[in-house]
Amino acid sequence: MKVMRETIVSTARELFRSKGYAGASMNDLADAVGLKKSSLYVRFPNKEALVPAVLDLTLQETFGDRDRGSRQWDAEFVEVIELIATTLTDRGRCVGLHLAYGTSDETPIAKDAVRAFFQAHRDYLASILSRAMPADVARNIATDTLARLEGATAFVAIFGEKDAMKRAVRFSIEDAKSAAAATSLSRGSS
Repeated sequence: MKVMRETIVSTARELFRSKGYAGASMNDLADAVGLKKSSLYVRFPNKEALVPAVLDLTLQETFGDRDRGSRQWDAEFVEVIELIATTLTDRGRCVGLHLAYGTSDETPIAKDAVRAFFQAHRDYLASILSRAMPADVARNIATDTLARLEGATAFVAIFGEKDAMKRAVRFSIEDAKSAAAATSLSRGSS
């Protein structure tokens, strides 16, 4: 049976999302994709080696073919954070955050992949925001936006409170627009 790499990676992502890093096993994955464990190990030498592929796939699906900079910054920012929020709400948890809690210095490849995953999110949002405000302000708002979305994900997962995500999106948009307006005012008075 030929199993595509993307099938393995997307199935691993769902296992990590539902069971976490520690709870997901190569046995679970082999069973889920219909491979012998030895065949799976030919493709991925261990569970840790799956983490970069899982997070790369997630980033590609989130940001992959976006036309950066072709619209007003605020429309693009709203579109991106609503996409992230919808994904987190629909899935009920963030695979990156789930993996962040399961990796450590003993799994340096996985830990570095998680760091790169969140850095890519922050950098992407900051690149949009920096079109309307100083880079340091854009980075802070990008960080706060991700923190809000991830925090809201906990309330979606635990209590089913989807309104928490809607508020996280709304407050993030309001903060970004306020910072852009303050920047515009300060530039106008200079």
